[in-house]
Amino acid sequence: MSRRLTAFALLFALALAAFAGRLWDLQGVHGAEYAQTARRSIAWTETVPAARGRLLDRKGRVLAEDRAVWTLRVSPRAGEETLARLRALCPDWDGEGDVASVSPALLAEIRGEGLEGVTFLPAPQRRDSGALAPHLLGRVGKMSPAEWAVYREKGYALDALVGKDGAEAAFEDLLHGVPGQKVLETDRAGAVTRETDSLLPQPGTDVTLTLDRDLQRAARSALADYLDAHPAAGGGAAAVLDVADGGVLALVSLPDYDPGQVSARYDDLAADPAHPLLNRAIQGLYAPGSVFKLVTAAAALEEGVIEPDTEILDTGKYTYYKSPQPQCWLYRQERKTHGLETVDRALADSCNVFFYDAGRRVGIDALDRYARALGLGEKTGIELAGEETGVVAGPDYAEEAGLPWYEGSVLSAAIGQENHRFTPLQLAHLTATLVGDGTRWRVHLLQEGDGPYVPEALGNLTLAPENLAAIKKGMGEVTREGALSAAFADLPVDAGAKTGSAQVAGAREANGVLVAFAPLEKPEVALAIVVEQGGSGAALGGIAADILRAWARGR
Repeated sequence: MSRRLTAFALLFALALAAFAGRLWDLQGVHGAEYAQTARRSIAWTETVPAARGRLLDRKGRVLAEDRAVWTLRVSPRAGEETLARLRALCPDWDGEGDVASVSPALLAEIRGEGLEGVTFLPAPQRRDSGALAPHLLGRVGKMSPAEWAVYREKGYALDALVGKDGAEAAFEDLLHGVPGQKVLETDRAGAVTRETDSLLPQPGTDVTLTLDRDLQRAARSALADYLDAHPAAGGGAAAVLDVADGGVLALVSLPDYDPGQVSARYDDLAADPAHPLLNRAIQGLYAPGSVFKLVTAAAALEEGVIEPDTEILDTGKYTYYKSPQPQCWLYRQERKTHGLETVDRALADSCNVFFYDAGRRVGIDALDRYARALGLGEKTGIELAGEETGVVAGPDYAEEAGLPWYEGSVLSAAIGQENHRFTPLQLAHLTATLVGDGTRWRVHLLQEGDGPYVPEALGNLTLAPENLAAIKKGMGEVTREGALSAAFADLPVDAGAKTGSAQVAGAREANGVLVAFAPLEKPEVALAIVVEQGGSGAALGGIAADILRAWARGR
């Protein structure tokens, strides 16, 4: 026992001696030196913002990225000589606080002068694609109190910038990096004497979108040119989809806005009667007009109500019911009829009487079922916030909305009137599903983030080959010899299309609606265009042709 106590006492004595020696070194030998350093150094920790990941188009081209913007932090203890020099170099600086957004040339000059009390702080600033796709790409900004309540739980700093809308918000979790930290030491004049990275920032993940930058630019230009030439038109939208998997190739909504000015001009933009903040492609609800005849044709064919070679006589006025007795547009305008029509000719001629009869035979329940199976009245699944569901007309909706529904209401529903209301993206989705392999793919913007996007099927409606062939034949005839033949004459690829016009209460002109796809035999791309008070759908043929021409170039 005594040996153990002796050993323990010896170890204790040695430790005490070592401690005393270290204390003497700190206080006796280097005490004055350390005291001087402590008097002249002030240390603090700063957060180093992480760069957001880039937004890229499907070909890897940059749509949005961070660039470094420098701020000069001026110490309150900075001398008058430093302040005077900064005033001379930075005429817009009021002499107080930091100097923001310093240009690279000025940054280099100030660094070279070694001004005491000045610290150089980098911060990322988002550089976007401007007017290319503001509704789709979105913007970044400071958090609102409601956003802070959410992001605080994810470890965000209070002053962190976040995606406010569009793809920037949809893919925030991928794009947002992890901030770092650094320790700064300065002397009493504020000059940095030491800078140490205690935690390096981790940049966000690059996100590749399905968007094709060139096709987006072409679609926006074509729609903008049309609106400029038709000042009575209120606005419009275009949606272009990859038939193979539902990827968004282009998505345009006009009028739009400068994303860099939204925060400063938000109240003015929100009050603008042209509604530039509204993403018409996913939030605008429009009657489809005769485009809905595609649904009626599919339902009647698949339910066996008609065959591809079934002929229905256009009598000009449909008299099955005592009331209503609606007319074909040709009879109403010219007092002529289309005569005997098969489904492909009826689509090419947009014969109302044919589809009144087909719709009545198949019934409103089947019409609604096929409409939903083709993506109407259902969300497409796109990652952007605020997508509208749309409305499929029928007795259920009429009851819900407190509106009347009559047996004869099926006639107007069959040609796209009544209460049908869909977004342009839904109409493109309808077209892609109909002419593709029957799979209704979830519409998506993401191509690759932390891994490649895996296509997701939302449903399936595979038409019998002969039925699909009849519908595609009719849509092909629209572009070859029908209303769009002139606009589509020089396209480098065969295409199919269907036009529609939808009257709007109180408006002088109808909304123009058009859907199209290409190539005709093996469809790869589908699109929809809507122009408010744009007149007939046929008038939009030039827009569709320009989009398909651009798609063919980049194919």
